Amino acid sequence: MKLSFAGVFADAGALWRSERMLLLRIAGVFYVLPVLGIVLLLVGSGFPPDVPPEQVRDAIGRFYSDNLLPILFANLASDFGTFAVLNLFLQGGGRTLGEVLMLTLRRFLPFLVLDLLAGFVFGLGMSLFVLPGLFAFARTWLAAPAFAASPEAGLIEAFRQGWRRSGGVAWLVLLGVVAVTMLGTLGAVVAASAVTGTLAAIAGGNQIVASIGYLAVAIIGGLAWTALTVLRVAAYRATAASTGM
Repeated sequence: MKLSFAGVFADAGALWRSERMLLLRIAGVFYVLPVLGIVLLLVGSGFPPDVPPEQVRDAIGRFYSDNLLPILFANLASDFGTFAVLNLFLQGGGRTLGEVLMLTLRRFLPFLVLDLLAGFVFGLGMSLFVLPGLFAFARTWLAAPAFAASPEAGLIEAFRQGWRRSGGVAWLVLLGVVAVTMLGTLGAVVAASAVTGTLAAIAGGNQIVASIGYLAVAIIGGLAWTALTVLRVAAYRATAASTGM
């Protein structure tokens, strides 16, 4: 099967419909809540509305250094959620939420190592130039679902499978899938922020309206991250035939 942009989105839609109730529960706990926590930390730090444009970089650095522990926990939660979604689809259907979470917990440490290694490769590529970083990201993006599908094969084999499945022009398709999803998310966040900001201004800066805006941003971000993970599964499944598996 040749990896196609439309095919990945179509299969992802079918996967979403098949397990949407479990997906929403996982997303609520492991994506929406951590994103909401980060949003509230950002608001409390005065970033970004109160930060001059020329000081944004320094403000981001201070924000990370001042909130290192909660950011770490938020990242761990989202990594756990990602692995749980991958296990939900790639370890056989019919599992309960409890079974999926227990399976995820037992194999989470090696998955975390894999995620850190992929992040290191991406960071190394970005330090050289943007294109090598994007290339490294696309060529390692399917390593995580490969590990979820066959954890007994180990991390090296997962990276090998991810690299093999994203060969040729497939890496460009993967980048396109991610880019479209993230641009759609950005548009939704901007629209939600504009609407809630307008309502808050009309209401005289009402804190309840502002809180609804923060929650809306967290929900959009959580659903987008869930969608990206489901798209990851769909891309992995679409490349199975082309790799002879």
